[in-house]
Formats: sequence, structure tokens, C-alpha cells
Amino acid sequence: MDWQKRMNRTMDCIEAQLDGTVDYAAAARQMCCSPAELRRMFSFVAHMPLTEYVRRRRLTLAAENIRRGDKLIDVALRYGYESQAAFSRAFRRMHGIPPSAARNASAPLRPCPRLSFKLVLMEGICMEKQKGQRTNIIGAGEVGVAVNAPQNQEFIHRINENFWDETGSQVLGCTALPRYGGFTSEESCHLLGDLQGKTVLELGCGSGQSLLYLHGRGASELWGIDLSEAQLARSRTLLAAQGIHATLLRTPMEQCVGLPEEYFDLVVSVYGIGWAVDLDATFRRVRALLRSGGHFVFSWSHPIHKCIATEGNELVFKKSYFDESWYAVNVGGGTLNLADRKLSTYLNALAQAGFVLEELVEQTDDTLLDDSPFARKARMLPVTFVVKAKKN
Repeated sequence: MDWQKRMNRTMDCIEAQLDGTVDYAAAARQMCCSPAELRRMFSFVAHMPLTEYVRRRRLTLAAENIRRGDKLIDVALRYGYESQAAFSRAFRRMHGIPPSAARNASAPLRPCPRLSFKLVLMEGICMEKQKGQRTNIIGAGEVGVAVNAPQNQEFIHRINENFWDETGSQVLGCTALPRYGGFTSEESCHLLGDLQGKTVLELGCGSGQSLLYLHGRGASELWGIDLSEAQLARSRTLLAAQGIHATLLRTPMEQCVGLPEEYFDLVVSVYGIGWAVDLDATFRRVRALLRSGGHFVFSWSHPIHKCIATEGNELVFKKSYFDESWYAVNVGGGTLNLADRKLSTYLNALAQAGFVLEELVEQTDDTLLDDSPFARKARMLPVTFVVKAKKN
């Protein structure tokens, strides 16, 4: 039995005992280790102590029990609290409301989802690291451990916003125009066309490099959105230093709040669209923002690349291509949430939103290759895909 299965069986063992005394020794036996080793392992992977996870899960289940009508004292005793008062204090600290208020179905709660573990592939896409800069994690190659995350839009946005606010500037890679990602560039694809006098919006504008490039190509009006206010601040600083004006807004791309409809000639996203939690809603919103005949160009890490790792001179499948679940990973001291969607998921969502596919780019630009293992992999399979679609 592999590590992933053992760890998930351990979590099953703990979950089954949340309404009683958790036998950590029995849980550790699922991993063939001591309770102390289990605690160290869990803390390293999940980024919280095991006892804290158990506490949060108990209070999450307690809220569910209260909402279904159980008595408060019964719930308190069921989850290990000696008195209703102690339970109420713990409940309020976690959920921000007293237990009695949780009976209201619309009351806001702060649940802790049940954790499960999976293996993911992570590798940088930057060909050369700049001083003070580490490679971007959106790629594949090295096998890492991740925690399955619930596909809750608000939860994922909050985690990712915090990551880009606090850690993102330290792990940025070469994901800005004219580069679309690993070994793919606008200079070889020629997808943007003539931008003279065009109104352009970038989804996930990051620190502004792509907007700077679009201005240099002749775009007359620049707009950008990002989930992170810290990233927007970097964009403002970069563009202001060049005397360039852009309208920058903090909003999830699923909503694109504050943007005029049927206004833009081009919407572009360079390694940003994969952060969308609701892909269908995002594409529908992009279509509403574009003028008739406007174009949508976006890039992301190629799904097949995320499944295959380099081992010596061989390429080896490490994960299922069909697994599109969200997962949390630790990068550079911060935590972010990602999902690896199938290529068909992106293309079908485009069609359903009312776009017509004009071009799909998967080829590797040979002029960008070097002798690195990552480049050798790129010679045999696509590491980036780029889509150009048109609004009917």
C-alpha cells in the first residue's frame, strides 16, 4: 500500500472517532509509525497540528448537529467538552457566533473540511531564475504531497488571495507576455494581431508586465483585474514608472465587478485562467465584456504535462489525467489551491459560453529550448497550451 492510501486510511480512522476519544496510536498504526511520527508528518503536510485539525473537525460536526436540532448539551458532551459553557467558548472562537445562532440555516459558519491527501506534480516553468526570484510552481515534474480541497469558491479565493498578497512575489516565474508560459511565445504564435487603438483587458494582471507589453504593441486603453491587492499595487508601480495609465480593479474573474460590458476588443490571460474556480461563469462573463467579434486569448499549463514526470531519460505517468479535483499545496512558505483540468474542459466551456475556437497552440517553440531536463521534456510533449477564441 502506498503512502497516499495509508494516509487517507489514517484520516478515515480519525474521522470515525471524532464523537469519542481519538485513539492516535490506532491511527498511527495505519501509517506503520508511532503517534509522535504521525503528528510530525501530519503537521508537515497539512500545515497545522493534528490535534488542532481534530478540534476544528469536531466543532464543524458540532455545528451540523446543532443545525439538525440536537440539544446543545448533548452536542457538547458528544465532542469532548465537559460543560456547555466550555463548548460555547470554543464554538464562538472558531465560528464567530454562539452555538444557538447556528440553528439558523443562513448563519455564517467557518467549517473545516475533511482532509484527504493526494500526490501532485510540481515543477518550475522559468528557464532562467532571476536574482531574488524563484520559479513558478504551475508545471509538473517533481512529485509533491497535496491536500484535497473543497471546491468552495469563497474559500479558494480567500486562500489564493492571501498567497498572492503575501508570498506570490517571491515565486513569480516567466509568465508574462510575450511569453505565454513554458517554451511558448507570442513571437512564434502571433495570436494577438494588430493592437493599435484597441481596448484590452487582462485577467490576472499580476505585477503588470503583460500590460506593459500590450501598451508597447499599441493598445490604446488598458484594463486589468486581479484577486490580490498586493499584485495590483505592483502593477500600478510598474506602469506609473513608465508613464502608462491603466484601470486596475480587484475582483474575482468569475465576477469581473466594475467592468463595462461589450466594451473590450481583446481579453487576455497569461497563466491566469486556471485560477478560476467557476470556469463556465468566467467564460460567460468574458463574453459579456467583449464587443461583437472581439477575441479572448489565454494560456495555462498543458494538462498532459501535469501528469508526466521526467525520470532519467524516461517520461513516467504520475497522476490521472482525469482527476480535476482541487488541492492545496505549500509553496514558498504559503498555501495555494489549484486544480488540473482536462483540455476538453476548457474547450467545452468556451463552446458553451458562445465562443468560436479560432486556434489552439500546443507546440513547443524550439528557439526557447535549452539543455535542461524541463526543456528535454518539452521536446516530447506540450508544457503550455494557448487558446484564441472569438465572440460571435
